[in-house]
Amino acid sequence: MTETTLDWTGPDLLDAAEVRREDGDLLVLDAAGGISCIDLESGAIALLGTVILREQAIEDDGRYGVASRWRLHASADGAFAAIVFDGASHGFVVDLDDFRITLKLDGGDYYPDTVAFSLCFLSLRGAAVVVHRTAWNRLDASDPRTGALLTQRGPTTYVDGKAPPHYLDYFHGRLHPNPSGSRLFDDGWAWQPVGIPRVFDAAAWLSDNVWESEDGPSVRWLSYCDDWNFPACWIDDDRVVLGHMSNWNDEEFASDPAPPGVRIIDLSQPGATSDRKLPMSAAPHALFSDGRSIFAAHGPDTSVWSIDSGDCTEVLHEFQATHHHRRRKELLDVQPRRIRRVSIA
Repeated sequence: MTETTLDWTGPDLLDAAEVRREDGDLLVLDAAGGISCIDLESGAIALLGTVILREQAIEDDGRYGVASRWRLHASADGAFAAIVFDGASHGFVVDLDDFRITLKLDGGDYYPDTVAFSLCFLSLRGAAVVVHRTAWNRLDASDPRTGALLTQRGPTTYVDGKAPPHYLDYFHGRLHPNPSGSRLFDDGWAWQPVGIPRVFDAAAWLSDNVWESEDGPSVRWLSYCDDWNFPACWIDDDRVVLGHMSNWNDEEFASDPAPPGVRIIDLSQPGATSDRKLPMSAAPHALFSDGRSIFAAHGPDTSVWSIDSGDCTEVLHEFQATHHHRRRKELLDVQPRRIRRVSIA
């Protein structure tokens, strides 16, 4: 695997997101609120504009496993970016063509510190859509061009002390679209509390059934665990990787002790969920996949695991992967003053 490094001379980098634009293929957010586009081939950097990053007050930072920090999300074509703060309630969407804020985000103030800010971009009939939490138990989709709501529906909170139809008692967490954007993985939790990652059909939600995200026929609850906010990634459109191997004990209402590793869940068969455990030497804190391998960042290193054999095939010492650039087939280690890249082709 070949490594290259891009030094960064501006304000410290906070996050990055893969895009496909004429002026580059990686968006970055810096500590001064600058959003820039980097051409990873040439190293050219273009500052697109600057936003105001207001100071966020977070109590008990890290208590629930949330790394409280600014996050950058982007539509695949790089036309829109969203900036949110994990563990808090607010953010905004920016149209990068004329650099204007088109949508102010509010995820609600009910235990926002327990989860990452739920947000991702999808495509609907070739146009970008932004999916975002608008309350602890509600996801919505909006047009990032205008901010118009695309998932208008009835109440999702109690009315006169009663739960409305389709009521969902669930705290939405970090969202991971599968490679085609047809499904959404939702890393959330429910009271007692217990982590319960779930998956639903995003295409059906946006096109056919506005209640699909609450109780649609595609919703599948994947596992129960004492914790949530663990790493996860998709292998392909049907297989998702969870960063834990514990089994739920109904009698104890807790997870049984388990060694470090991941659980691969196959959703290809309707009505049936099969899983496979892959033990690892250390618990991963970030997971990525190119469909053939799983890349697990743990400590200062990143290990490479064959999906077919379950064997560790390589360890990238002193390289801590933070992002996966799918189109370029590269792992990125985005640090405040530099971006390290490793080819995984």
